[in-house]
Amino acid sequence: MGFESSFNKDLARKLAKASDPEKVLDLELVEFRKRALELNSAREKMAQGYEKVLEGLKLAFPELDLEDKNLIGTPNRMARALLEICSGLGTDEKEIFSTTFPAENYNEVIILKDIDYTSLCSHHFFPFTGKAHVGYLPDTHKGQDSKVVGLSKLAHIVDCHAQRPQLQERMCFGIMESIKRELRPAGVMVVIEGSHGCLTCRSAKKANASMITSALDGKFKEDPKLRAEFLSLIGMHK
Repeated sequence: MGFESSFNKDLARKLAKASDPEKVLDLELVEFRKRALELNSAREKMAQGYEKVLEGLKLAFPELDLEDKNLIGTPNRMARALLEICSGLGTDEKEIFSTTFPAENYNEVIILKDIDYTSLCSHHFFPFTGKAHVGYLPDTHKGQDSKVVGLSKLAHIVDCHAQRPQLQERMCFGIMESIKRELRPAGVMVVIEGSHGCLTCRSAKKANASMITSALDGKFKEDPKLRAEFLSLIGMHK
């Protein structure tokens, strides 16, 4: 179950901050058991639905062999996969930004680019994948309240918003709003590139087409030179 990864991301941090780690661990184990059973019930319900989907596919194409060994257990695998790809719905955004650091005198752009992501189009439930580029400008006028955050948190907030059914436009705006709300920077800008399964695998079938969206606020919206700097640094403006 990859416990080491989960421990380091969540549980270790809570235990390190706790005055009574054993009590915190007892509470976490109770919550873990409850949540695991909830997810398992969801998996069972979803697997039943996927069985109906395969039965419907059999009606459409009678030559489909539902007894094929490669299809045995497929509804269960489909359910587990969907729970995984939508796991951002259960992520607490405030927890991602729970640790920040003073920006001190740093008043230039901070960018994390080429953040790989996988998301799910809410129109067709086809995946879309690509890269996100996230940048913000600390507001040093706020003195001690001026914040920066560890780079991994920018990657985590992308995952938080990516791992749910949605449109790319909403994902892009949501990431920008989260950074704006939690860090209160002088400006924030997000650019997302996406290759969509609903475009590459069906309908128009344009395998090389990609979608680009942007969301910006504060100084990035007000200052064309700052926007140009961001685009240049992520390699989208030469």
